Amino acid sequence: MKTKIIFAGLFLLIVGNIINAQTIDLKIPDQLPKDLTLDKSQSKTYTMITDYYDYDLQANFIKKARVIGDFTCNLNGDSVKWNNVYISQTNNLEASFPQGQKQSDFEDFKYVQSEKVVGKEFFSHIPQIDFRLKNMVWDMLGFYVFAYTYWDSLELSKEFCNHVLNTEVEMANDGTFENKEIKLTWLGVTEINNELCAVIKFSQMNGKLKLYLENVKMKGRSHYWGEVYVSLIDKQIEYATLSEDVITDVLIKGQSKNILGYTVRKITLSKIK
Repeated sequence: MKTKIIFAGLFLLIVGNIINAQTIDLKIPDQLPKDLTLDKSQSKTYTMITDYYDYDLQANFIKKARVIGDFTCNLNGDSVKWNNVYISQTNNLEASFPQGQKQSDFEDFKYVQSEKVVGKEFFSHIPQIDFRLKNMVWDMLGFYVFAYTYWDSLELSKEFCNHVLNTEVEMANDGTFENKEIKLTWLGVTEINNELCAVIKFSQMNGKLKLYLENVKMKGRSHYWGEVYVSLIDKQIEYATLSEDVITDVLIKGQSKNILGYTVRKITLSKIK
């Protein structure tokens, strides 16, 4: 008897929720608000965490690394800067990342967010810069591109493709990356940091990668995808994620055999103030 009463109660609860749901009138427009402007009157600070997981082609773990840093935007207009940037590494998949080494050359590293960050001279004043630090700068620019460049073109739940984005990009004289099949989709709205946000999904498939570093040559292909959460109040980015799968063919200077494997990257960008 008690079991029947419980099931009866659950049934009534489910029916009641269905009836209540039917009375909710969610009116989401077909397009994002074109009159919404980016508010740059106050600086915003985020923490970006990028984790690299390296494997061989049999999915055996090799090592993992973390690059973490604080990014501040809206400094006197379009200027941005990095602080508290650390790189850490461990060969133990289950171990926590150590604090790592602080990248002192990136402390208060300030610039204007633009396509110039992929130019040959952009990092020339930083000697022996780790390539993963360059990646950090480019990933942040990527979030900006996906959030804002085609804002007026996005329609609810419809994939948007623009062949202008499908191009080969020079990476500060270290090689090239060819974006292919980039797609953007406005998925809907949600609440992040107590603000209503548009959720913009991005994806890219079969991008060709070529790197020519001092002691390493690498070629491969990349799939990446993620989401950017953009405030519908001030148009600032509130949160973002990126996942990437890169198959690599690496030749290290002094070695006769190429190293075949893959790297999984995971990025989270969280606003802290």
